[in-house]
Amino acid sequence: MNILLTGATGFIGGHLLRILLAENHRVTVVCRRSERLLRQFPEVRPIVLDFADATRSGDWLPYLQDIDAVVNAAGLIKESSGTSFEAVHHLAPAALFSACVQRGVKKVVQISALGAALDAETLYFTSKAKADAHLQSLDLDWFIFRPSIVFGKGAKSMGLLAAMAALPITPLPGGGEQNLQPVDIDDISRAVVLALKPETPSRRVIDAVGPQPIPFAALLGLLADYSGRRLKPVPMSGIWLDRLLPLTAVLDEPILNRQSLAMLRRGNTANPDPFAAFIGRRPARLERFLRATPVSQAERWHARLYFLRPLLTLSIALVWLWTGWISAFVFPTDESYRMLSRVGIEGGLAPLVLYGASLADFAMGLALLMRWRLRRVVAAQVAIMLIYMAVISVFLPEFWLHPFGPLTKNLPLLAATLIMLILEEEKP
Repeated sequence: MNILLTGATGFIGGHLLRILLAENHRVTVVCRRSERLLRQFPEVRPIVLDFADATRSGDWLPYLQDIDAVVNAAGLIKESSGTSFEAVHHLAPAALFSACVQRGVKKVVQISALGAALDAETLYFTSKAKADAHLQSLDLDWFIFRPSIVFGKGAKSMGLLAAMAALPITPLPGGGEQNLQPVDIDDISRAVVLALKPETPSRRVIDAVGPQPIPFAALLGLLADYSGRRLKPVPMSGIWLDRLLPLTAVLDEPILNRQSLAMLRRGNTANPDPFAAFIGRRPARLERFLRATPVSQAERWHARLYFLRPLLTLSIALVWLWTGWISAFVFPTDESYRMLSRVGIEGGLAPLVLYGASLADFAMGLALLMRWRLRRVVAAQVAIMLIYMAVISVFLPEFWLHPFGPLTKNLPLLAATLIMLILEEEKP
């Protein structure tokens, strides 16, 4: 079959892409950036399209020529200035589904979410439910799968939970009594493959869940045991969580937000029997998956460094901001001019260099806080540090012997900056 797949760069969509190619389907992928995807899967046909700009059926019609089925796995964890739940979960998918009717594409598979409902308490769920409802109103052979939290290699949500389990002290909202029902990505992939078969009865909404619920605290305990650590839980009331939640913006973690907390509070479970009957087997248990998949050193590092990544970025940004402020407004100007004079910078040029360098330091810090063009910013920071060190080494070599190490401290800062770049580029 010729299949149009959205969300192929995400966790679920990426797994679906692999299984569809393994089943010898021809796949067209819709994504915002296709370079990395094409390096991995040169046989796919890419369509570069932003969901935020594809909210009318006419936006999709040119891409549905010769398409036999559509699989929508696009999703959003957190809204930003350029994307919204309403656009990505509702308007764009609804436009795509309507375009399928106009083009005669009969089969559509929608990856929704367990808990999606028009009267739900979060925009995440209501936006998913709107697209589901629109699809059900159309004359199509549709399937809607509503997965619980999904586990498997590369699962972002499970990566966050593993990082929480690796903390020295793990906060548990409401004592961690909320029930979840993790589902294996392989079971979801099997369900989609079966849904695409012509003989499978369509127009079905199926909750994709694991075989049984598990309390949130027990889930974190499993992940801690998996990495060879011991969970040290601390129950935390909802009042304290609400007060501390604004601080999560510093962590730059998209999953940590009020909507995710609301979803956790309500739990996420369903009857597993319909899903088991559809895929023809009992859904896989998380415990069995963990036992069959030995933890790697890279996974241990990932879990333990997860919450240090944003703190590293923040601390380096503060170094640049503080340096710019101190140089311009706190450190004695006469002393600064005296050092510049030893370098050969005097007269009217001295204040230009002093305040220009301070402004550059401040700009570097702000750019880092905003994660603006990280590669260029880090390259500029490394270049500035190397130039400073070279000039000072020639004209002010005594700073190498200063007991506070103003130059030697640049060496670990250089290494930390490069590590920060890698972590930021690879963040979930």
